[in-house]
Amino acid sequence: MKNLNRRNFIKGAAVLSGAVALGAVSVRKAGATEAEGIMSQEPALPWGYEELDPEYVRKLGHLGYYPFECGGGAFWAIMTALKEKIGYPYTLLPLPSVDEVISYLETGGELPQVPMRFGGGGAAGYSSLCGAPNGAAAAINYIVPFEATEHIVRRLLRYYETEAFPTDQSNEYAANNEFLVPRYLSDKVLPKSVSNSVLCHVSVGKWCEHSGYASGSLERSERCGRLTGDVSAMAVTLLNAYQRGELETVFPFKLSHETAECRTCHAKGKDYEKGQFTRGHIECTSCHGDEMVPHNGANKLKTAYGVSVGTWTGAAIAGAVFGIGAHAISKRADKKGDDDEDTE
Repeated sequence: MKNLNRRNFIKGAAVLSGAVALGAVSVRKAGATEAEGIMSQEPALPWGYEELDPEYVRKLGHLGYYPFECGGGAFWAIMTALKEKIGYPYTLLPLPSVDEVISYLETGGELPQVPMRFGGGGAAGYSSLCGAPNGAAAAINYIVPFEATEHIVRRLLRYYETEAFPTDQSNEYAANNEFLVPRYLSDKVLPKSVSNSVLCHVSVGKWCEHSGYASGSLERSERCGRLTGDVSAMAVTLLNAYQRGELETVFPFKLSHETAECRTCHAKGKDYEKGQFTRGHIECTSCHGDEMVPHNGANKLKTAYGVSVGTWTGAAIAGAVFGIGAHAISKRADKKGDDDEDTE
C-alpha cells in the first residue's frame, strides 16, 4: 500500500468499477435471459381467464371473420382479447394484432395462418359443425378445466341452435358503422333466422331460404360474419358467468321438449333393444324428420335381433308410466349422470 500513488489508485479504481459495472450488466442480462426463457415456455392448460367485454369481443369476432372465416375468426377474437388483457401465456399464440388485421383489410398483404381457420364453412367448406362455435370451443378449451369446458360448450351450442342470427345488436352495429372493419361486405340490416341446428349446411340453408339471398352472396357472407361476432360474444358471456360461479343462472341448460322426449329411450346406454343406439344433446329434429323416425310404421330400422325398432315403441310408454317424463329429462340434462353420460 505504501507504493500506491494517485495515478495507480485511479487506474485501479477504474478497473474495479469497470469490473463491477460489467458484472452488473452480466447479471441483468442473465436475469433477462432467464425471464425470457420462462416467458417463452408454454405452461400446461388451462391458461386462466379474466372477464372480458362481450361487446368488444363481438366486434373482434366480426372483424376476424373477414380474413379468417368463422372458425379462425371466433378463435382469434377470444384469444386476442385475452392476449391484450392478460398477456403471457396468450402472447405465445401466433396471432396477428387487431391493427395488423385492419391494415391487411385496408391495404392487402399477408397475414399468418391462425388456428381453427380450417373450421370455416363447417370444416374446410364441408358444411358440418359451424366454425363459429367450433373455434370458440377451441379457445374455451385453452382457458378453463375440461369439465368446465364441456358445460360451457354445451350451452354455447344450445345457444347456436335457438338464437335468431344475426342478432339485433350485430345488425345495429353494422347499420351504424360501429364494427371495426374498414369496409363492409354489406351494411344492411339483415333478416334473422333460427337454425335449430349446429350444422353450417342447415344454418346457411335456412337463412338463405328465409332471406331470399343466395349462399354465394355478399349478404350471406356478412350474415356469417355477424354470427361469428354473436357467437364469440356469447362464449365470453358464458366464460364470465363461469368465472363468477353463475353459469347455471345465466344460461340454464335445457333441451327442447322433442329432444328430451326422444332421450327418455334414445340416450347413450348398453341396451340396443331399448333404443340405446344413439347419444348426445343435439336437437333431434334438425336431422330426424318424419321419414327418419323409427316409430313411424313405414320406417324399418332393425335391432340386433332383426326386429323392427317400431316394435319397441312400448318402451316410451313404459317410461312415461314410470314417471320419466320429457320435462324432467330436459331439466336434469346438465346434472351429473345424465349430463356426463355422453362424454365417454
